[in-house]
Amino acid sequence: MKSLKRSYILSILFSSVLLSACGGSDSSNSVSTIAPKPEQPVQSNEGRLAIANADTVRPLLSIYDLKEQKIINTTALSYTPSAMYSSPQSRYAVMLSRVDGVVQFADGGIFNKNNVLQKNAPNLLAFQLKGATPAHYRSFNGLAALFYDGNDTEVSKFDVFNDLAIEKQEISSQKLPKKHHGVAEPRGGYVLSTYLPTDATTLSVVKSYELHGDHFHEEQTLTNACSRLHGAASIQQYAAFGCEDGVLVVEQKGSQFIDKKVLIDQRIATIAGHEKLDKFAAFATGTHALFIVDPQHLNAVSLDWSLGAKEADGVTLVKRLQQVVDASGRYLAILDSAGVVHVIDTQTWQRIGQVKAIATVLNTELSKSRLVVNATSGTVFLNDTQAKTIIELDLKNLKIKQTIQLNDVPNSFTWLGVANAL
Repeated sequence: MKSLKRSYILSILFSSVLLSACGGSDSSNSVSTIAPKPEQPVQSNEGRLAIANADTVRPLLSIYDLKEQKIINTTALSYTPSAMYSSPQSRYAVMLSRVDGVVQFADGGIFNKNNVLQKNAPNLLAFQLKGATPAHYRSFNGLAALFYDGNDTEVSKFDVFNDLAIEKQEISSQKLPKKHHGVAEPRGGYVLSTYLPTDATTLSVVKSYELHGDHFHEEQTLTNACSRLHGAASIQQYAAFGCEDGVLVVEQKGSQFIDKKVLIDQRIATIAGHEKLDKFAAFATGTHALFIVDPQHLNAVSLDWSLGAKEADGVTLVKRLQQVVDASGRYLAILDSAGVVHVIDTQTWQRIGQVKAIATVLNTELSKSRLVVNATSGTVFLNDTQAKTIIELDLKNLKIKQTIQLNDVPNSFTWLGVANAL
């Protein structure tokens, strides 16, 4: 197959504009920082939502056009998605079916071709990926890495791709020694992946792999252990992994990775990042505490993201359910267990307010809600499975921009289209 690394360099020209626009630079990838800014399409591009229903007997995928404000296509799926994401350049919906071990793709129909906006009919691809328990999906700076946990008969592995690789059906893949619930973080021509030796039972090791066409070469074992590792994210020239005793931060210098620990007295299991940020948002499991992690100065500062908000009983402190950084990198949105979205300004790392997004809170339904980035504006979407709606939230002005009423339950969904340079 043609080198995915070459297609990655071509596709990253778009995301590099976002990085250079904020004054940041990534010394690990000089190609991305010197790329000329591509011309923006003059046509309107509000994008589309790919929405999967909750029917496990008759799973359907519907495409909702945000400009036309209606569903323009519905097609049957072979497998019910347990999670859905947008591809690195947002043309395709990536649908994970963990129990079935299958990944399906749908073309949203909106993409750039020679700097001209194309709007075609959406369609479900025949192309699929297969592997035991596809779980963690990570997308950063033009590439995605999908980690498969494995099972009793299959080891863990990860696949790496961008939109061009999906179109050409050319996926790079790497098998690992033993099944484990892990994660792979894409870093340009490299991937940082969890690694469980055959004689180990507790996950604590991260290795780097260099991309070589359709496969990888193992390059480096990071120095510091990260016991009970869970969760990963990237910013500019750093990646981070959640550990039992804090955060493992990894600086990328070309082909070399230098890892250090930021110690926190709680287990970190979820981390958020963005190409434009110079710090990570790290969430503790159990307490739901938020720490702002500075990888350059190796410190962590606690941030009260909820101001002690309570659930409906007036006693129980709210829990963090979901989080996302918006397309511009300016706002961190956090959905709590009372249906409220809290907004953090990532330039100052201060809480600026909240939006009551879901009126009727049923715990079993609220747990299915997901925050999805709109890559053409500073808004995010949130699905309310109880009300059969998708809500668009204006994070800057702390208000609901629109509510999309659907006939079917929006069990999983994502935004598709062409990202704007915000």
